[in-house]
Amino acid sequence: MQTQQKKLKFDQPLAKETAVEKEMLNASSVVAPDLFSLEDALRELEDVREDAEKAYASDDHIDPVPDSAYDDAHALLELLHRNVPMPDMMWSEDGGLGLEWRPGSGIATISLYGDNLAIYGAFFCDKREFDGICSLSDTVLLKGFRCNIEKPLSIEGICEP
Repeated sequence: MQTQQKKLKFDQPLAKETAVEKEMLNASSVVAPDLFSLEDALRELEDVREDAEKAYASDDHIDPVPDSAYDDAHALLELLHRNVPMPDMMWSEDGGLGLEWRPGSGIATISLYGDNLAIYGAFFCDKREFDGICSLSDTVLLKGFRCNIEKPLSIEGICEP
């Protein structure tokens, strides 16, 4: 079993994007304190990778999370990180990654298995719920998912449909 870590592909543009992001945040007068930076999220994703590798190195009943799932998570975090809180990130025994938010009195989740698909669901106390599967290239649907996380938290931002 290989335990060699693969670094995420997108290291080069990260420094430039982080600098631009910080400049934009400094220009804004109101920034919600629980919003995350892409850099923080990627660091958390690497911690999840380390935990998952330790677990499946010691237990052959756990499926390894493929590198492509981490790449998918990175792409999704790039799309979602503006205007949403930091998700809880975890690995699953069936070889997937999970991102979870608890906006207000609800829960929103996205699962990734490295096949360029996002399995999503959200359930709120006002009985509003939705779930489904979409391609990571379906940015309209994923931005709509982002808006459903934003609204219960009263985070200001522009939400596309």
